[in-house]
Parts: sequence; structure tokens; C-alpha cells
Amino acid sequence: MEHLTSPKLTPGVHCLSLRHKGMYVTSMPYPEESQFYDAYDATAYWCVETQRGFGPDGAPVRPDCCQGDRDCCKH
Repeated sequence: MEHLTSPKLTPGVHCLSLRHKGMYVTSMPYPEESQFYDAYDATAYWCVETQRGFGPDGAPVRPDCCQGDRDCCKH
């Protein structure tokens, strides 16, 4: 499988184990999407290591949490 990318996750900043289902969908984002949706991020994230919404350290898995400050974070 090719390397998964996402506009919501930045390589080198976020943990490489962080995933969301948008990374597995092959569609181009609609440029005017922000007109139809709220700015609220309702994306469900999970960790590749645990396959759950909590990382190996028991803390929640989200882009704002998985940025290298945790011992389990991989860059």
C-alpha cells in the first residue's frame, strides 16, 4: 500500500500512527466545501498501534494530541 497522506495531518508534525478514514478514500476535496460545512472537525481518529481512539499511553488520539510530545509518537 502506498504511503497514506491527508490534508488534516502534517508529516513531521503528527505521529505516523495517526489515521482517519479520509486517508483511505481516493477523492479530491471540493474547493468550496467550507461553504457547506461547519468548521467543527468531527473526524474519527485512531492509532495504528492500538486500533482504537486511544494511543499506547492511554491518552486520546487526535491531531492536537499526537504531535511529538508523547513517548509513543513516531515521526
